[in-house]
Amino acid sequence: MAVPRYFTDFEVAAGALVVLDLSDAHHASTVLRCNIGEPLTLVSSGVAWDAEFDHLRKRGVIVRALRHASDQGGELPAPVVVLQALTKGAKFDEVVEKTVELGAVRIVPMKCERCEAEGGSNKLERWRRIARAAAMQSRRRVVPAIDATISWGNALARYAPGTLTLVAFEAAPPGTFETAMRSHRLQGAVVIAVGPEGGLHRDEVDAATAQGAHVVSLGPTILRTETAAAALLAAVASRAGWW
Repeated sequence: MAVPRYFTDFEVAAGALVVLDLSDAHHASTVLRCNIGEPLTLVSSGVAWDAEFDHLRKRGVIVRALRHASDQGGELPAPVVVLQALTKGAKFDEVVEKTVELGAVRIVPMKCERCEAEGGSNKLERWRRIARAAAMQSRRRVVPAIDATISWGNALARYAPGTLTLVAFEAAPPGTFETAMRSHRLQGAVVIAVGPEGGLHRDEVDAATAQGAHVVSLGPTILRTETAAAALLAAVASRAGWW
């Protein structure tokens, strides 16, 4: 069985005793049935530590940090921010899970003209739980941030300036992705923007280009909104040589 991996907000040093989050404690003691002395990986402030279980009860698990882990886990060389339009049903859950697995550091839910869904505090908390679980599963060193919902215009104004911003658009000509990638050295953040099920309105596309964003094609087929962000992130990582 793979060594379990948990995040903590506490500062960690060799020999330190750390109390796990309640949900992680339940997972370790009840789901995995870990035992005292068994190993785990503890991640704090982007640093992974070899650790062992020191105290195990259903309502409280304490672990002891031992040393910096030789296998720190993976992060992409550049930060990737995903601007994703709100989706119906559980589709946004899929976007969060898959883009976190692929290395995104921030996901921003957006309200677009053709969105039929709404954001909310309950959804936001669920998305943050999904992001945390996906980060543990994929051996990340950070838990990606999930922002509160903002408008398309505000998202562009906040994240597009000074970045390579790629807007997935079904009407973009072939080759636009490659042209956009060639135009930047990827020295800063990469921003990926995906519209809702009904697609982006032309005014929204024009607003993006006015902010310096590149409107790009994702190929000859039409992707579902919950597929597009992961596909575009994977294409960026492959083209940039991160994989």
